[in-house]
Amino acid sequence: MEWPFMTAASGPVEVTDEVLRAQSRPVLYHYDPAFVDFFDHTSSLLKQVYRTQYDVVILQGEAVLGLEAAAASLLDPGDKVLNLVSGVFGKWFELYVERHGGQVIELAVPYNEAIDPADVERTLDRHPDVKVLSVVHSETPSGTINPVAEIGRIARERGVLTVVDTVSGLGGEVLSPEEWNIDVAVAGPQKCLGGPPGLSLMAVSPAAWEAMQRRKPPLRSSFLSLLDWKDTWLEQRRFPYTPSVSLIYALESALRHVLEVGVEPYAARHAAIARACREGVKALGLRLWPARESIAGNAVTAVHVPDGITDEQLRGHMRSRYGVMISGGYGELAGKLFRLGHMGKAAHPAYLAAQLAVLERSLADLGFPVKLGAGVGAALEALGDWPPGGCSEGRSRRP
Repeated sequence: MEWPFMTAASGPVEVTDEVLRAQSRPVLYHYDPAFVDFFDHTSSLLKQVYRTQYDVVILQGEAVLGLEAAAASLLDPGDKVLNLVSGVFGKWFELYVERHGGQVIELAVPYNEAIDPADVERTLDRHPDVKVLSVVHSETPSGTINPVAEIGRIARERGVLTVVDTVSGLGGEVLSPEEWNIDVAVAGPQKCLGGPPGLSLMAVSPAAWEAMQRRKPPLRSSFLSLLDWKDTWLEQRRFPYTPSVSLIYALESALRHVLEVGVEPYAARHAAIARACREGVKALGLRLWPARESIAGNAVTAVHVPDGITDEQLRGHMRSRYGVMISGGYGELAGKLFRLGHMGKAAHPAYLAAQLAVLERSLADLGFPVKLGAGVGAALEALGDWPPGGCSEGRSRRP
């Protein structure tokens, strides 16, 4: 099958030429001093992007590994976990909790809504023996965000540990595990950070490490063990198993780009493009999926599939005729919505204008009444405050 001309999906995202070049460097032996130093350097960059002094761990597997590792490393059989569910990924975390012996207490809202911190407070007060609270920061399948900072404060006041899935949140919003009271944060490079998939980027608080040590017995000698990384890498600069050398090269390049732009400006780009995308969608007479714009995320814009057209028709037409790949609904949201991605390299006016233009043309081709140019025009008008220099890569070019 012919490859798409442009990927504007929900991740993995397109990566820059520099990230691709970094990933193609010669593979070093993982105990070569040069690679050990490079891994340490990459970890220090991750701490800066996370805006944390907590320990960071880079697990060598896609972000679902980090999420299951958090459950496996923290939970004793029977431990109660308050799982906040506002979408597909939030619901899936319950599988890890149950698999590793935890008892789930679910607080759920419709998948176009966000968690209300007041409900969290009431639920925790009814269940004072909850050990862990889990929540998705940026629920990519729904295009929504949850108020993690406020939820984290409520949990910390009650001595409850927090596990936060910020796989598509890190880079798209300014956050800090300390400021948001996150004990275990899990991110991925393949979303807003603009890197390839294959790693779990974790920040772990001292309280979380202590809870892992108290587990009976502590989880060790396992691909899921966070303590293995603490005992080897953090304390001895050794690896518990062979790291993904080429992916570390790519991650370092992506993280360095974020820091050269600046964490705050980088997140501001994502927010500006997301706002403009929503304006473009509304100008086409389409309905946003989130119940309110105040809970719409910066990673993707989720849109109701219009009447008379199926999700597969629209996405298939955009890809086959115009070469633009976007995402559909996921899990139980399949067929109900489509998603326009604007993460990493795609958090840029050129990508936004291109995918909205192709969306307009495709809708018209399929018989949906649109005024060509309306969506692109509204989006570009909303970008009147796009920052000077916002179109540059924000990094030095290497030979």
